[in-house]
Amino acid sequence: MPEPRIALVVMSADELQAQRDGDRRGRVWAADYPTAGDVLQARMMAAGERPQPTEDAPWGPLQIRELATGLAIGGIGFKSVPDGAGSVEIGYGIAPSRQGRGIASEAVAAVLELARRHGARVVRADTDVDNLASARVLTKNGFVQVELNGGSLWWERCL
Repeated sequence: MPEPRIALVVMSADELQAQRDGDRRGRVWAADYPTAGDVLQARMMAAGERPQPTEDAPWGPLQIRELATGLAIGGIGFKSVPDGAGSVEIGYGIAPSRQGRGIASEAVAAVLELARRHGARVVRADTDVDNLASARVLTKNGFVQVELNGGSLWWERCL
């Protein structure tokens, strides 16, 4: 098994606030991080629309850090806590400068393992119909397409 290139990190309140506000001062971030999706997740968490993850309960947005440089290069995480059936939805995004290198696939694999360790039974994700790169990431991680709803494809992976 190859050495991991990334780590999923629970962000401090300070890091989340900086991400939400676009305050790059003193941050160890790739030049094109945070993405618009990362900022949106930080704002939703600040508004109480997303859970605040902890080490013991990882449900919420997590930061993707590149181990070789220490830079924050993207985000991945859970949109809520698992429902009564153990189903949870994920979302993810990688800074454009790090795309096309398998980072998203590695991050999804890591978040699947995190979900499994914390008792989730099914992980769901959606992609735009024309987002072939994200479809490949999900397929590579064992997701199967379960629904087409408007312009979105819904995917599931049983753990």
